[in-house]
Amino acid sequence: MTLKCGEQEVLIEDIVRKYSAMLYHVAMIRMQNQSDAQEVVQDTFLKLVSKVKSGMSFADEEHLKAWLLTVAINRGKSIVMLAWNRKTEGLDSIKQVADDTKSESYAFEYVQKLPKNYRIAIDLFYYEEMTTEQIAVTMKTKPATVRSYLHRGREKLKQMMEADGYVG
Repeated sequence: MTLKCGEQEVLIEDIVRKYSAMLYHVAMIRMQNQSDAQEVVQDTFLKLVSKVKSGMSFADEEHLKAWLLTVAINRGKSIVMLAWNRKTEGLDSIKQVADDTKSESYAFEYVQKLPKNYRIAIDLFYYEEMTTEQIAVTMKTKPATVRSYLHRGREKLKQMMEADGYVG
């Protein structure tokens, strides 16, 4: 199956290969547990397939990436809001299962402790290398608000790390 992305026809399988890791990482930041993050990624791609079958196309690759991120973040929000999830504790949080690449870094562990909006903004800015304008579209807020999230998030990170003796 293919989708129209600008002037190109792109295989869905290629999109899944290209964006799976990015979506999983964003979902882990949001969900903080492996099984829910995997569910978010799967649901995001299922929604993409559904939209493509109904004739949806994308202006370019940036539009596709922004759409995927928005769907993943919104799906994460809806999972968090489910009554079942508010009353249960995931196995991943009990076992402290971490993201395989970035958990090695102590900085990533501190980012995980930040409030949700700071955590998402910092992740998208530093790990996904998005601009504040792109993050604003994804988070459905203003670029100035994103810059505030980044500034406050950095300050909180600095405070946490200084308290543990990591930063001078």
